[in-house]
Order: sequence, then structure tokens, then C-alpha cells
Amino acid sequence: MFNPLKIFKNTKVGLALGSGGAKGVSHIAVLDYCAKKEIPISMIAGSSIGAVIGSLYAYGALPEFTAFLKSVKSNNLFAYFDPVFPKTGLVQGRRAMELLAKFIPKSVDLEDLKLPVAIVATDFYTGKPVVFRKGNVLDAIRASISIPGIFVPVKYMDTVLVDGGVSDPLPIDVVKQMGAGIVMAVNLHPTLKIKRAIVTGNASLALKQKENSSNDIIEHVDTETLDTATVVTQAKGWLAQVKKWIGIKSDSETKKHDDGMPNIFEIVAGTIDIMEYMNTTLMITYNKPDVLIEPDLVHIGTLDFTKVDFLLNEGYAACLRVEKDIKRKVLRWI
Repeated sequence: MFNPLKIFKNTKVGLALGSGGAKGVSHIAVLDYCAKKEIPISMIAGSSIGAVIGSLYAYGALPEFTAFLKSVKSNNLFAYFDPVFPKTGLVQGRRAMELLAKFIPKSVDLEDLKLPVAIVATDFYTGKPVVFRKGNVLDAIRASISIPGIFVPVKYMDTVLVDGGVSDPLPIDVVKQMGAGIVMAVNLHPTLKIKRAIVTGNASLALKQKENSSNDIIEHVDTETLDTATVVTQAKGWLAQVKKWIGIKSDSETKKHDDGMPNIFEIVAGTIDIMEYMNTTLMITYNKPDVLIEPDLVHIGTLDFTKVDFLLNEGYAACLRVEKDIKRKVLRWI
């Protein structure tokens, strides 16, 4: 049925894709849902993993990237980690970008994409968002995914850029500035309940959650299969040495002597999660989207790209949970 009010409303649909590491695989399912419902996405703003998925979608390479994620084995992911001496970060990031270059050629600029994409990074010195609307796609992505303490930051002009999630983990404001009249946002940090259980001292609950959860990718490594002699040139060996350096015990030792303290990777990733949760909560409070999609991924670690099917299923399920809002606030206007 024709809606006469469409004449007076900006019906351009914009999608804000939040930061959250591996949780962002669920963005793929949201885009799939939009395609099945014939929701025309006119523009995308993304932080960190949101920038990655949004750019792949706008270039037309998302199906191939999804197939890659489904096919890769967890241990093979270490081939895309290029360790450096931990002065400004643990991972150089060059190999990760070489992987993305298999799906988005290095020559592609943001202006070449099929729809407008804004990529958000953070100025380390001012703390303000830096939004890329023009220029090289992969360069902008590299800045946006510079997770503090993990990826080496990026030098840009007279400043240094880190992960977009530090300043704007859910860029609703950016997609509105791009001209969206209807905003759909995917929040990857709707809750911190697993951390809350640990902080309040509920050890049995926290342990149960930890055992049932997906842990960061480092915890999936079988250290006995790693070549620890190649610390600098081989990521697996480097990670094994890091585990030894920070005192991460074997699985059997951990179960017997776990003191409840997180390791250094968990501290870095967990702290970022808390920061992004707080910033996202403020963003949603003062800059509400028309539709808020919130996958339940609290148990997924920042680097845990081994649960692709679960992430995709939960991303789609999150859309179904707010389908009434989608019908009322999106579908009736397009």
C-alpha cells in the first residue's frame, strides 16, 4: 500500500556497524537479512570490524570473505598475525591487510565503492574520531582496526590513529551526517554480564561462564604443536613465548590452579570492551537509531574468529528479535 507520508520523509536507509572484533562477523548476517527483506542500504558507517564488513559489502566481496571465514581453521589464522617487539603493539598488521587485499584490491578508494562508506578511526592525541570518506579503503581500514595494545597504531599526517571503537564504537552520528533518514545500528556491546560476574566475586558463576564461552584465539592454540624457536618470524612460536612470558599455564594446570586473574590479552581486550560498552551506551542514549540490533555475543572474545556459524546465526536472530521495529520504522517507508 502506498504511504503518502513518504513524500515528506527522507527514506534513505543508513547502517551503523559497531566495533567489537570477532563479534562483528554478525554484521554479515544483518546485511544478509536486509538483502532478504529488500531493504536498500544507501550508506554505511563503520568502526573497526564494522569498517571491514561495511567496506567488503560495498565493494561486493562479502560472499567470498564469508566463505573464507567458514573454511579457515583456527590455527591457520595465525598466518595473518605478524608479531613485532611489543613497543607500540603486539601485531604489525601487514599480513592482515594482505589478507583483506585478496578481497578488496589495494588500488580501491572509498569513492570507488558501490555506496558511500565512512570509516572511523581515533586520533590518539586528541581522542576525537577521524572519519574517512575519501581515499584508499585499505589504509582507512588499517587505521580503524588498530586495537590499542594489540595492533601497532597508524601514523597519519601529523598524528597517530588507533581503533575507531575507542572514540565512536557505534557511529550513529556519522551515518546521520552522511544523510541517512532512517538509521539501523548494530550494537556489539549490549551488556557486560560475564565481566560483572567476575568483578562481584561470583567465582563459580564466572568459571562456568568461562568454560562455556568462546575465549580469545590465543586460548585455542595447542602450544605443544608450536615451534617456539621462531619467536620473531613465526606467529605461532611468538604466541607460545608470550604465553610463557605472561605465565599462562596449560589447560590442565589452569583448571587446578586458576587464581581467577585474567591474562594480559584478556585484560587488553576486556578493558576495550568495557570502554566501548560505556561509549556505546552514551551514544544510544543521546543519538538513538530508528532500529537497534543487538546480537547476544558476550561470550565471544575479541579475536575469536572460530565461531563463524554461531556468529552468523545470532546476528540473524538479533534481526528477528526486532523485526516489529524493522517493519514499523523501516519497511513501511521504503
